Amino acid sequence: MTKGAMAALSAGVAVFGFDPEPGTPASRALHVLTMKRTLPTGDLGPRERFPEAAVRAAGEAGIDLGGRRGARGAQRLHLVGVDDDPARARSVTVWYYAAAPYGAVPGPGVWSPTGRGLHLDAPGATALRAALDRLRADTRQLAGAAALVGDVFTGDDLLRLHVALHGGPEGSERTFRRRIQELRDSGVLRPVRDTEVAALRLRVPRFRSPAGTGGRPPELLRYSGAGGEDEQLAALRARRAG
Repeated sequence: MTKGAMAALSAGVAVFGFDPEPGTPASRALHVLTMKRTLPTGDLGPRERFPEAAVRAAGEAGIDLGGRRGARGAQRLHLVGVDDDPARARSVTVWYYAAAPYGAVPGPGVWSPTGRGLHLDAPGATALRAALDRLRADTRQLAGAAALVGDVFTGDDLLRLHVALHGGPEGSERTFRRRIQELRDSGVLRPVRDTEVAALRLRVPRFRSPAGTGGRPPELLRYSGAGGEDEQLAALRARRAG
């Protein structure tokens, strides 16, 4: 770059939300926050860092990633890549992705299904493809998936998310459910306390028995936040083998 030339610096973010309702087809369950035909972006302000600009852009679109100054929100960002195309006017955009609860958006942004019907401008489309690749890699582990299903979820929620992102569970559905049970037994997943269950089922229909079935309602789970998912599963299986 010649002396005195300044690059235009900006940050963009692909904010993903997952619709967990059983009636939502898997092909339309994963959404991304859009602004018209692009993803939320913002130019860097004075003394502003890239993550802070990305959090601000999401907030202006209607999704609060947490923390007015961007510190907490920046912790929820995952770096996707840097767009520095020399064929265009000199500009650099750093792209991130984040997960947020799916629901009403109090702002100009809208949730858009990430399927083939979504048409974004060229920079947004390229960034979305890269963000989806990173999201799919991250959600192979429960820590990444838990960010999309929310604080409380069911085994069916995890299964629907896996179908939406990866086209189906690895192996059979029975194998997938066995892994969920192993995660519960190892402490990576923990059941919601009994004192909370009744209120949650009253508020969230999918947490109850399916209407007209009289069947057993699903167990409500939380991600424990414990790291080393593979190590904990290996330790559990070793204990069982012993």
